[in-house]
Amino acid sequence: MDNEYYYYNARNRYYDACSAINSCENRINSLRAQRQQKINAINQLQTDIGKNQSASDQLEQMALKNDDLTSKITKVQSKTDLAATNFCAMVTSNSVVSKNLSEVYSNETTNTKRALSSAFSTLQTKKSTVNTKITELKNQLRTAQSDLSEIDNSIRSTEASLEQWRNTSRNALLDMEYYRRKMNEAV
Repeated sequence: MDNEYYYYNARNRYYDACSAINSCENRINSLRAQRQQKINAINQLQTDIGKNQSASDQLEQMALKNDDLTSKITKVQSKTDLAATNFCAMVTSNSVVSKNLSEVYSNETTNTKRALSSAFSTLQTKKSTVNTKITELKNQLRTAQSDLSEIDNSIRSTEASLEQWRNTSRNALLDMEYYRRKMNEAV
């Protein structure tokens, strides 16, 4: 039996194991850094989703005011029509043509309705844009969470490999010590 051969074989296994241990430790450190970056990205995405959801809720509350304002304008228009009728009944003159208040204020009412319609149309567009952004952010969040899960799995796998290489290293050291003693006994 050639003890020197077995000793050098064990030493080579030990050096290979040490190299693999260093590689595993470096990989784990790199994965942990990636993990922290992914956690930071997830936290930022969750914050962004919250902010956009809040903006969407506020836009929704503003959009709900559309019906209320439209009904109030309709009431104002109705009261103007009533006032116009009463005004025409009260004011009659041969020398002056009475003004129809409905006609006088109809342009203002029309312009106000058009401005409100435009404003609420813009709000709906903005709300749609914000909701699209929320959907995109949620998709990014799901992807980031999936990536984080893959990183965690890689860390566990690399830690298992690290433990195997450490066992190999310990066994190689024991073998080296055993064959070193055998070589010394033979001398």
